[in-house]
Amino acid sequence: MQITVVITTHDRPELLREAIASVEAQHFDEWDVIVVDDGSCPAVTLNPMQGGRIRLLRNEAAQGPSEARNMGMRAATGETIFFLDDDDLLGADALAQIDAAFQGDANLNCLFVNVEPFGSDAEGTRHNQIQAVTRVLAAMGERLEGAEGVLRLHSDLLFAALLERIPMAFQRVAIKRAQLQKVGLYSGQGFEDLEWYYRVALRCTCGLLVTPGYRVRCEGQSYFSRPEEKQRLIDTIIQIRKGLLSLDEVVATPLLKRLTTASLASAHFNKAYYAYQNHQAFPWRNLFDSTINGLYWHHFSLAGKVLKNRIRQAITRQH
Repeated sequence: MQITVVITTHDRPELLREAIASVEAQHFDEWDVIVVDDGSCPAVTLNPMQGGRIRLLRNEAAQGPSEARNMGMRAATGETIFFLDDDDLLGADALAQIDAAFQGDANLNCLFVNVEPFGSDAEGTRHNQIQAVTRVLAAMGERLEGAEGVLRLHSDLLFAALLERIPMAFQRVAIKRAQLQKVGLYSGQGFEDLEWYYRVALRCTCGLLVTPGYRVRCEGQSYFSRPEEKQRLIDTIIQIRKGLLSLDEVVATPLLKRLTTASLASAHFNKAYYAYQNHQAFPWRNLFDSTINGLYWHHFSLAGKVLKNRIRQAITRQH
């Protein structure tokens, strides 16, 4: 089975070389690479010795990771497409494991690949990711501990579990090229590309490759250290949840519609609570929208805290 590895890159030539080298070092020979240079300056160049199996495409002006991945998907010719970020690496057996998983189950058309963090921040990331994957699997009645090979995942259960969180392992996707017509391309920019994984969950027969095959570089890139990125992620999650409510599969399935609506309500509440915690202008509209599934004690509690602070501030100003 031919696997096309799509690597999108922007202004990181040294890291890109490492990513490509990790593909060239695979214990599997049926691969090709599409590098999508998303407006790098200077433009990416390849070693002439890498010709043939490695193709270079370029956006003259940066379009963002989603459109760069779409360009790579459109140009891919392999039976399976796998995505590798330019700052990450593949384990030496990754492509062989992906091939074996698909060869072992003819019905499988999408495979999530578990991750192994490396770098200065790896330990904390590893702990968080194991916990996140464990919770997602537990929501589907599956266990990570003691699991081997490929875990088959029920579509509706997977979608519902990912509404709570999308761990890194569920963002590292090997997908049959023939399935892309049903799933569609990435949409939006930045965090908005998370919506694609929900469509994958609903429209594919999915499995999780338990043994980590994707090496995630952890060197201080986390958005948690950048408040403006955290705020943008919160806003994006709300927009994604709204969009999910219009997907045909969600519209046609009352349970998925209820779960998505509840997730949207939770996202609105999270935005309001984040604003309260960080002393921002309080978004009363989001608090109101978070009551779409009912009015609960935590709504009254948060509203009371905000009003109490305002009264205290008013008294302080008077004195």
